[in-house]
Amino acid sequence: MFVEAILTAFIVSIDGFFSGFAVGVKKTKISIDKLIIISIIPILMAIPIMFLGSLIKGFICQKVANYIGFILFVFLAINSLVQIKKDNNEDNVNIITSIIIGITIGIDSSISAFSLALNNHNPIITPFYFGISHGLLIFLGNYLARMKKILKLDFLKYSSPILFTLIAIFKII
Repeated sequence: MFVEAILTAFIVSIDGFFSGFAVGVKKTKISIDKLIIISIIPILMAIPIMFLGSLIKGFICQKVANYIGFILFVFLAINSLVQIKKDNNEDNVNIITSIIIGITIGIDSSISAFSLALNNHNPIITPFYFGISHGLLIFLGNYLARMKKILKLDFLKYSSPILFTLIAIFKII
C-alpha cells in the first residue's frame, strides 16, 4: 500500500516538474518559502478530500477537475506572458503565482488522494507524499531550467507561457 501511494504521488507530481521548469526558464528562482507554500497547498487540499473519499464514492468528477486545472494553467500562461512583456526581472516567484501553482497541482493531488482513500490509505499521512514529491520535482525542474547553459538561450524565456499552455492542453485531453 505504501509503494502505491508513493508512486501515485510522484506520477501526479510530474506536472509540478514542468511548472518549476516553466518558471525557471524565465530566469526566475522559486525561493524556499514559496516552494513550501506550493508544497503545503496540495497537502491541505488532499487531507479533507481523502476524508470525504473515505465516506463518499464518486465525489469528484475527473473531467471537471481537468477543466479547472486547464483554466488555472491558462491563467498561469497569460500571467507569465504579461511578466515577460513587462520585462520584469524579479528573482523570485510572487505569492499569487505560488498559490495558483499550489492549487493547480493540488487539484490533481486531491483527485488521486481521493482514489487512494477509497483503497483505505491513511488520509493524514498520504497527502504528505504528494506535498513532498511536488516540492522536490518543482525544485528540480526550476533548478534545471535555470542552469547557465540553458539560460544563454534568450528565446527560452518565451517557453514558460508555452509550457503552461501545453500543460493546460494536456489537462483537457
